[in-house]
Amino acid sequence: MFTAINKVSADMGITGRTLRYWEAAGLFKSNRDAQSGWRMYDEYALQNIRIIDLLRRLDISVRDIKEILNNRTVGSLCHVLEKRLSRIEKSLSDLETLKEAISEIIAMVKTEPQLTLPSLENILIPVSIERKKHVITKSQGGFSMENVKSKYDEIQIIKMAPARTAAFSCVGTEPEDEAYGMVKDWIVANGLEGTMRIFGFNTEPYPKGDNPYGFGYCATIPEGIEIPKPLYEMRLPGGLYAVIPANTYSGDPSHGWKRVFELCKDEEWEWKYDNNRNPGLEEHIESESGVIIPILFPVEKK
Repeated sequence: MFTAINKVSADMGITGRTLRYWEAAGLFKSNRDAQSGWRMYDEYALQNIRIIDLLRRLDISVRDIKEILNNRTVGSLCHVLEKRLSRIEKSLSDLETLKEAISEIIAMVKTEPQLTLPSLENILIPVSIERKKHVITKSQGGFSMENVKSKYDEIQIIKMAPARTAAFSCVGTEPEDEAYGMVKDWIVANGLEGTMRIFGFNTEPYPKGDNPYGFGYCATIPEGIEIPKPLYEMRLPGGLYAVIPANTYSGDPSHGWKRVFELCKDEEWEWKYDNNRNPGLEEHIESESGVIIPILFPVEKK
């Protein structure tokens, strides 16, 4: 017995894009319905999906989940869980250290008769907080900080040059597969694999329930190369882009875009989404360990 991707998505509350990403990462396999073309899952695949979902709730990475499913031993499960527990304990320790530092600053401030800029600076200087990497360690005369990541440390700001691309977009229940296949097949046929970068992007209509939605792919190409229909030319404007690495959100693009929205709502973040340079992009990088999909979105200073 097989279950269609739209029913699995609705019953389990997992987006179709997430299911496709998990499959592309090699965690399970689907079959295709001959009439609809939809992905269909047998009971073995469904069992894997349920296990993956439970492990993701524990914030286990896709790479570590693959290790568990491939080995299916008590040792591999314990190894992954102990590694996750170690990261949690490290985070708790860092938070406790930050808590102690802030508490000590509060105690120091309360001894001041009034808060002037010079007195505030004198209180904060011993803390030596850096925006990038830091950890708080007790030192004579106050605190010093080094080696703990800030909440923005994983976000890179890069400058991209304008680029000419060959693109194809479509609307369907799984438009990513058709759009990627069309662009990749043309790239391979023309021997352009070593010169191009492939990006995915959302198009209208945007995903809503089980309704068909739009998605496209584009590949950077040199000037002068003719682009045959149904592909079309798409110009990327270049400029400053924020990059969210795939390993910071387990590679699932829908989770990566949630991170984008969180950043753009963060009043402390010094950048904002540049709506004049849409669309945001999902770079498609094939590697030995599977597909890597960092998120790139145009930004400008606030």
